[in-house]
Amino acid sequence: MNRPLLLTAAVASLGLAACAGLPNEHGYRETNQLIAAQRALPENFSPHSTKSIATIPSAPLSSQDAVQHAFFHNPRMRELYARLGIGRADLEDARRLANPQFDFLRQSDSTTDARQITRSISFGLSDLLLLPARKRLAKAEFERLHYEVANHVLTLATDVETAWYRAVGAGQIAAMRNLLAEASTRSAVLAQRFFDAGNMSRLQLEQERAASTQARINATVAKADALAARHKLAALLGLPSDAAWQTQAELPAPLPISLDVDALVTGALKSRLDLLAAQRAVALRQDAIVVSKRWRWLGGAEIGFEREHEAGGERLRGPFASIALPIFNQGQGAVSRTTAEFLRAQAERDALILRVENDVRLGLDAVKVKFEIAETYRTALVPQREAIVARSQEQVNFMLIGVFELLQAKQQEFDAYQAYLQAVQDYWLARVELRAAIGGRLPDDDAQGKSSIKLDALVSPVAAPGSDHSNHTDHSNHTDHSNHTDHSNHTDRSNHADHGDHAMPSDKNTASEAEDADTSEHRHKAPQEKDDEHEHHLHDAKHDEQGDLR
Repeated sequence: MNRPLLLTAAVASLGLAACAGLPNEHGYRETNQLIAAQRALPENFSPHSTKSIATIPSAPLSSQDAVQHAFFHNPRMRELYARLGIGRADLEDARRLANPQFDFLRQSDSTTDARQITRSISFGLSDLLLLPARKRLAKAEFERLHYEVANHVLTLATDVETAWYRAVGAGQIAAMRNLLAEASTRSAVLAQRFFDAGNMSRLQLEQERAASTQARINATVAKADALAARHKLAALLGLPSDAAWQTQAELPAPLPISLDVDALVTGALKSRLDLLAAQRAVALRQDAIVVSKRWRWLGGAEIGFEREHEAGGERLRGPFASIALPIFNQGQGAVSRTTAEFLRAQAERDALILRVENDVRLGLDAVKVKFEIAETYRTALVPQREAIVARSQEQVNFMLIGVFELLQAKQQEFDAYQAYLQAVQDYWLARVELRAAIGGRLPDDDAQGKSSIKLDALVSPVAAPGSDHSNHTDHSNHTDHSNHTDHSNHTDRSNHADHGDHAMPSDKNTASEAEDADTSEHRHKAPQEKDDEHEHHLHDAKHDEQGDLR
């Protein structure tokens, strides 16, 4: 008499035994392992260690420090691990049977006051039959989610590194632009003095003043760019941009890179987490096709037990079963849907494979090109501009050219420094993109940070023309410059031999040997056909100019 009840209870017990809860760290631990294989995670990191309120770091942040800080304080981390929590909930639901359903029916006859009571308990048979397949598909989907979330975390790290290099580079460029604006301001002040002394036309004065104004505008724009870059980095770090935190002041020196592109492509196809997630999605959709075809005839089915108490006192009880007849719907839609999802997953995977290969090849080419550009600035253009300034300084001392030619040469030298800093920044940004393209570390990642580009080593102040006036005994005649025997302060630019721990060419005169020879030829010559009064005014103006430059 109680066998149907016992059978229903046994089925329910079997379902409960198969639906044990998931371990607390299940999903989180596996995702952290995927991340740690590509990038170092903070020690004992867990989704519960992320914080909504960030502590202000006291030491300047390196790029790696910035990434570690973002792992703890960026709101996106909490959102990503919340997605894992949702995936865990979906897996929990898929691993559990639907609850048994209890029905109670009470009917009364209003004339005889007779009552009929019916009690029943039912259990979803189709839910029980599909439980193994549902658990398998849900587990595969959760594993795919591990790769997807870990890939998003690595994307966050890439975004932080990119913002860090932009912020540091923009800060150095802003400092360089500020120096250039100061030099242009001094040039405009000197131009006004020359104009007041009658040694400069109004057109030349306005040109110098316009150049000074443009330099100040450029410095303001560079400062705004630096502030914008700091704001973007602050948002990624979960920090207020106006707080007293700092990044490292200098960009690392570029590293030469010689890697085999085919080896990088092969490694990327094995390590890119988004590609591994796409491959898991294809396998999941293929399994779903098998399940939908196997159970296409199964509709809603349930079994149960019913007990009925009739009005006349009779008691009726017994099992019951119900099943949906597959007359109109034989699961055609489910099969078609899973097939289409499988084909879409295949297409997305194949497109991603092609994109990974192209991204790696393009990324490696970009790093090599950016390195070559930075090296050309470092070994060619910057030394050439420095040599031009040195030779111009010599000619100003002998009054062969005016001070404005020197200041213009110095401004061009500053422009070369800025372009070099921009090239170094572009190199590191390209390197970050390459690391993201391969989905892992580069072989020489541990070598970075050993040297840096220091702004104070790049830039030297403009030397005052004619800084040694002890030998200018006759201001009316400048034909004798024999006493200018020591120009070591202007010709020796050995302080630029090392640009901030990043070795520069020691011989700066290769590109200007012909100019050196020409300068030495004229070193003791001066124009003879000059008006004495004009020379006197020019000399007075230059004395004023020296005071400004000093």
